[in-house]
Amino acid sequence: MYHLNRTKISIIICMLVLFCGNRILSQQMTMDAVVKAAIENNQQIKSAKLNIEKEEAVKLKAFNIPRPELFMEYEGVKGSLNNFESRKIGILQELEFPTSYFLRSDVQSSQVDVAKQELNKIAYNIKFEVQTAYLSMLLNYKLLEIAKDNLKIYNDFLFVAGKKFEAGSTSNLEVLGAKVNKIKFENQVKNFESEIITAKSELRKLMNVAYFNIEPADELSFTYRALSKEAIMKSALVNNPELKIIYFQKEKFLNKVSLSKSELLPNLSFRYYKQKIGNDGDYWGMEFGIGLPLWFWWEPTGNIKEANYELKIATSEEINTKKSIENDVNHAFEEYENSLRQTQFFNDEAIFEVNEILRQAKISYEEGAIDYVEYLQALQIVYETRTQYLNAVYDYNRSIIKLENIIAGDLK
Repeated sequence: MYHLNRTKISIIICMLVLFCGNRILSQQMTMDAVVKAAIENNQQIKSAKLNIEKEEAVKLKAFNIPRPELFMEYEGVKGSLNNFESRKIGILQELEFPTSYFLRSDVQSSQVDVAKQELNKIAYNIKFEVQTAYLSMLLNYKLLEIAKDNLKIYNDFLFVAGKKFEAGSTSNLEVLGAKVNKIKFENQVKNFESEIITAKSELRKLMNVAYFNIEPADELSFTYRALSKEAIMKSALVNNPELKIIYFQKEKFLNKVSLSKSELLPNLSFRYYKQKIGNDGDYWGMEFGIGLPLWFWWEPTGNIKEANYELKIATSEEINTKKSIENDVNHAFEEYENSLRQTQFFNDEAIFEVNEILRQAKISYEEGAIDYVEYLQALQIVYETRTQYLNAVYDYNRSIIKLENIIAGDLK
């Protein structure tokens, strides 16, 4: 019995801790705050930063000067090493042609720049995913709000229809219609609540937090921005991370071509030694050598051809990437213009009018000036218009997020 009570108490304590923990971790967050947290916690970002550090470390290997060689030579040995005519003790150092070291460093510097742009690309993609999920959460909160408003209206409608039916002034059809629409909007409410849970789950995944209940601190709103397609296109073709990656890859392969050609230049060697001849140990000497690339048609030539092909492939990818970016800008800008036109229409005309339709329809139905079919039509117009407006605002904001992702920057 004592063991059973202890088990029950433990379960209750765990449930309380989890419940309280969830409440503690539930807080309002702006879109910018969520983006910042996601970037700070993202494992891809951390790996990309480590990759930059790794490439920086590899750069140190550019000056891979061979180890100096200590040597000892005996000449004219008779019987044992103690009986020699001449002995040399010295150091030998071989070197590539000096330009090779600097060109190899340039190749790796370009690779470091590639790694930095890969980090930049990951960061902006994460930002886009977070902003999209956050925007989806805002949209579904607003859709949930108007669905609840409509549900309240249909509850009132059902109440009025029921009173009219009891008084004999309407048919049972009106009551059944009100019940069906009430059930329809109850289902809509549950659907939007589910969408909100999904969006929050996506944000938690992107933020890399297991237990965190995010509540939006921002509102789904419309802020007019006058954007220039030409300016956006120009910025995209300069700042897009994918293009920058290819640019630095081209730079890397170009340096690699120069490095491969530099390898055809002779290697250098230097030898310094102290010599003892007989009993006189006051001699010293120096030797300089040149290593000629007599077999240049093998490995060095292959390296040059390989680097040239890599450069051609990168140039071809650059052309394709530019076309893809231009296409993305065209599509996103078309979405921007279309959603801007719709949002302005709703703001300037439709929203005010549907609010008036709702007000008048409710009064007219309660007074018996219109029947339930006309009332239903009015409610449907109001709901569809409000929904279309919210979706237009969502599309407008998402198109701007898309454009900012393409240019890897902010649109002012």
